[in-house]
Amino acid sequence: MGKHSAPLQGRRVGEGTLRPLTIAALVVAFSLPLIGLVSLVQIRYDQWVWTNAPLHFALFLTVGATAASLSLVTGEAARRRGDARVLLLSVGFLATSGFMALHAVGTAGVLVRDSLPGFTIAISAGLLLAAVFALMAAVVDVRPTLGPLVIRARPWLYAIVFASLVWWGFWTLADWPPLDTALSEGGAGTALKVAAGLGAVTYAAAAARLWWVHRRQPSPLVLSVCACFILLAEALVGVAFAGERKWHSAWWEWHALIVIAYLIVFAAAHHEWRDERFRALYLPTTREHHEEVSVLIGDLAGFTTFAEANDPAEVAAMLRAYYEVAAPLISRGFGGEVEKFMGDGIFATFNRRGDQPDHALRAVYAGAALQTAVEAIRKASPGWPGLRIGINSGSVVVTEMGGAGYVVYPAVGDPVNVAARLQTAAPVGGVLIGAETRRRLPAETAVESLGGLRVKGKDAPVDAYLLTSPGDLDGRVLSRPRGRGR
Repeated sequence: MGKHSAPLQGRRVGEGTLRPLTIAALVVAFSLPLIGLVSLVQIRYDQWVWTNAPLHFALFLTVGATAASLSLVTGEAARRRGDARVLLLSVGFLATSGFMALHAVGTAGVLVRDSLPGFTIAISAGLLLAAVFALMAAVVDVRPTLGPLVIRARPWLYAIVFASLVWWGFWTLADWPPLDTALSEGGAGTALKVAAGLGAVTYAAAAARLWWVHRRQPSPLVLSVCACFILLAEALVGVAFAGERKWHSAWWEWHALIVIAYLIVFAAAHHEWRDERFRALYLPTTREHHEEVSVLIGDLAGFTTFAEANDPAEVAAMLRAYYEVAAPLISRGFGGEVEKFMGDGIFATFNRRGDQPDHALRAVYAGAALQTAVEAIRKASPGWPGLRIGINSGSVVVTEMGGAGYVVYPAVGDPVNVAARLQTAAPVGGVLIGAETRRRLPAETAVESLGGLRVKGKDAPVDAYLLTSPGDLDGRVLSRPRGRGR
């Protein structure tokens, strides 16, 4: 976050009382870990043996796919809201799904003839790697500065998982040490037993920490994630106790614990509000925080007159043509975020997650490019209204508003009001920027000072600068900032 990005007091966001079916599901979810623990400790390893390679292959490919789907939906939620906790959960789900897929592919008698040690212990490796991300997700709120760091490291976190999968698969197929030693899927040695024990403790600590953070108002989703961590911890206990007894009941059981763990989270997420399934896990700084941003507001001049003189279908076609160009240009081209369309206007922000130090550059480039695109549309459709754009930078509060059914995270503060006033004062086809935005641009940027403008709602004059020849603004003047990956 920026230097003024101190966190604000988080608010409770409960969705009301729990329904009876939800309570029953939670009771079952938290009974399973206890049942599993008792069973793992008391089980007799000389019980029935059931060998079924095709079922083993299908089961773990399916569970891997389930974990992968969780990784996708949590990853999308993390990207959309910039939440570090949900992002780390996504990376952890990806780690387990990938190593489960490797384990399934290595099932002897299905796709390969013989068991390879690396494929055999792949699930244990995936659980251990995911345990690190689980603990990180549980403690990422201890410092407000950690969240933005994690979000900025997003590509690297996913790269670590993919690199680990590629390395593990390649090393296994090459039959190189240490993955060339015959191993069972679990505790076939002191080192793996110790690692499994540490992993179990890590999951248990993550569950305890997550519960503690949400103890005053735990949601079904939060409780399901806690139950998932506990089940995965017990699965690693099973790795240490039963891994060497392949195909015995305890061996099947610790595999089943993994299956149940992800199904619980999947079911809980499925019953959350579709548009914000993982909102209950968001960090306080995701819900509300100060941020240095640049605000872009555009409005069509003479829209009311145009709408009065034309058929509503023509008006809708005009707005659609403009917005179809504006939205991807701002978001994909320059990494901004379109917060809303306001009838004939557009409202966008840059750096709302604190990951764009060049947000003023991005906003100015986006404004210049938008004017160029609109003028091109107007040439093809004479008589359509032109666009005025105002841009301003400064400190705002990005805060959650609404509840289940409709939630937005608008930027609130005086810089937004000033941007709106600058837009009103801008000439048609022009981009008018505030003093703080100008200060953040290179000195050689081609602008014309308009001095202090008297704007509605402001006692003191507002310094404004008109971007000269927006269509000529290119890499010869500024180094075009790269848009955020989408």
